[in-house]
Amino acid sequence: MVGAKRCKYCQVDLAGLWPKEVADRGPTKNPLLATILSIVFPGLGQYYCGRKDKAAMFVFAFVFFVGLFYWLTFPWILVAAWAGFDAFREASRTK
Repeated sequence: MVGAKRCKYCQVDLAGLWPKEVADRGPTKNPLLATILSIVFPGLGQYYCGRKDKAAMFVFAFVFFVGLFYWLTFPWILVAAWAGFDAFREASRTK
């Protein structure tokens, strides 16, 4: 094979082991959409990115803070902002 990368010790084919050589990286996620979804309802942006475990955590945190501090808006805003930031990071990683 011309141009194929092989291990100099065992002659194993190393083609396709580096990220730039992988043809299928899967679908990319839009960070802005993930952020908006997560701010509207915390956990929805994480679900959009495929992180169902994090989505469940943010939904639980949001419901817990709404139930515990229903007269205050600050904890709700804090959870929504945290979820939005995390959704943006998750969507940026999937590119």
